[in-house]
Amino acid sequence: MNDPIRENAETFSCSSCGARPVWNPAGRDLKCPYCGAETAVDIDMTAAQEYPIQGAPVGEMPDWGEEKHVVRCEGCGAQTILGPGESATFCAFCGSPHVLEDQSAAGIAPESVIPFAVPQENAAGMFRKWIKGKLFAPSKAKKMSVLGQIIGVYLPHWTYASNTVSHYTGQEGHYYWVQVPVTVTRNGKTVHEMRRERRTRWVPTAGSVQRKFVDILIAGSERLPEKLLSAVRPYDLAALCRYRAAFLSGFSAEKAAVDVNTGWEKAKAAIDRTMREAAHRDILKRADEARVTSLQSMHYDARYKLTLLPMYISSFTYKDKSYHVLVNGQTGKCGGKSPVSAARVLLAVALGLVVVGGLAYLFAGGSGTPMPWQ
Repeated sequence: MNDPIRENAETFSCSSCGARPVWNPAGRDLKCPYCGAETAVDIDMTAAQEYPIQGAPVGEMPDWGEEKHVVRCEGCGAQTILGPGESATFCAFCGSPHVLEDQSAAGIAPESVIPFAVPQENAAGMFRKWIKGKLFAPSKAKKMSVLGQIIGVYLPHWTYASNTVSHYTGQEGHYYWVQVPVTVTRNGKTVHEMRRERRTRWVPTAGSVQRKFVDILIAGSERLPEKLLSAVRPYDLAALCRYRAAFLSGFSAEKAAVDVNTGWEKAKAAIDRTMREAAHRDILKRADEARVTSLQSMHYDARYKLTLLPMYISSFTYKDKSYHVLVNGQTGKCGGKSPVSAARVLLAVALGLVVVGGLAYLFAGGSGTPMPWQ
């Protein structure tokens, strides 16, 4: 395989006070947290390097542009990658304070990234607005969630590209019409007449479809449910730029738990779903209905790269159960799951019944006239 080419390890410090600056989503630059000095960052929008699937590594290529270290949560097992001198006091995925240094390497280095575009204080405000709108969430849970930390984490995603050709077999359905006798009642009399009915003649068929796929996105994280991640997508992948260590300064990145080959199997399943739909449409070009019974796909020039996507995560525990709220670090879209108070649900139902009863009374004119259902 082609080995990734890296520039010399990046080193950056504040030009005014020498402290380590952090990525500033509002200014899209590095900002010193101590003196406020800002330093421009060159954002390279050229296409990132991709690598052939056939040579996908089974080991690790830990060149992240600067020295990285890994911490592991004792609670959920999540591995998080941090920069020099950075530490984690809480796990972003479960909120546990039991985060320990891990001796494992950072893993395959990313080729592209969407830098955080939403400042942390804005994400916290979006989160508070979201949790406030959860009418059935217990008050105690709302207080606990607001008190919890919201942490910016780059989530690993594999992107895959492929020129795919799929051969299929199936059936073509062609409509034809027949006259069938029916018995009907007209003007109180039973009569017999002929009615035109549509039938479908099915015949075997076969063919092939071809499509070029770019940036099939597969999550490299296993700590967050796909349903939860889907709630705050999509990302605008047109904003992908070449990875630089500067984008991670002040933020952490989760170490990919899904390896590149496992991700490719998931990507192929997603490609097959699309190709099956394409085969179905191909049959409909020459038939009225279509059935696809088998599909065999071949992937040419299949390639991959590791991409980091920004996410704010707030985790809290209520009655021994963990809950996550996510804020998309590029768009600000918020989503998650909160506990539900049975008492609040019952109260809402009771109030609804009162309202319905009041409306029924008003429609009856308040005269005590029985309603039709009474």
